[in-house]
Amino acid sequence: MNLVFVIPLIAILTISAFIVKIATVALNLTGMDNKRAFFQALSAFTGTGFTTRDSELIVTNDVRRKIIIMLMILGNAGLVSVITTLTLSFFTGDGSIAQTLLNITIILLAILLLIRLSLNKGLARKLTKKIQNKLVKSSTFTKRPVEEILRLAEGYGIAEVTLKDDCADIGNTLLDSSFRQNDILIIAIERANQVIPAPHATDVLRPNDTLICYGKLSNISKIAK
Repeated sequence: MNLVFVIPLIAILTISAFIVKIATVALNLTGMDNKRAFFQALSAFTGTGFTTRDSELIVTNDVRRKIIIMLMILGNAGLVSVITTLTLSFFTGDGSIAQTLLNITIILLAILLLIRLSLNKGLARKLTKKIQNKLVKSSTFTKRPVEEILRLAEGYGIAEVTLKDDCADIGNTLLDSSFRQNDILIIAIERANQVIPAPHATDVLRPNDTLICYGKLSNISKIAK
């Protein structure tokens, strides 16, 4: 391998790491949790794919879909660049085993350094903050749908619960209901042909009320059953 091709290869790997990091922060700004955002960004960039459920989270959101498409394009370009650089380095070098081992060692050390830097929590937080500050100035991220914001916490979301006649909460106020006891926020109540927005704690629950709830989905599901 020729040493002159090692530096471009390391540069490509470094740029690729930054692209994945930027995409991770961008996906996180759309309401996706950080771990899932990183997995999605890395999967798209490397072309390894992701699960059906996660793919639905991408294709149903315009911003996420654009980010993933860009990652796929850049990932393919990066792969072609790496293969081309490695091929040229093998064919144009002096062919000595010592030179080859030296360059391979340099590349591995560079990869190890990138991994160590990415695992540095302090550096990661600073880099994430800088990327966020840049991205939020873009019109793409200045406004987010309310439903995306409410899903920022893992396992939380909005759901509807209709109270049946035998429900134990019938006749109770919101304050005394099992919803409050399970930290579930009632955003609105649909009653007959009217909607009660932002109901008060003293509002009494009635049969056939449909409650628009926000909270931990497992708690809402437990009460609904």
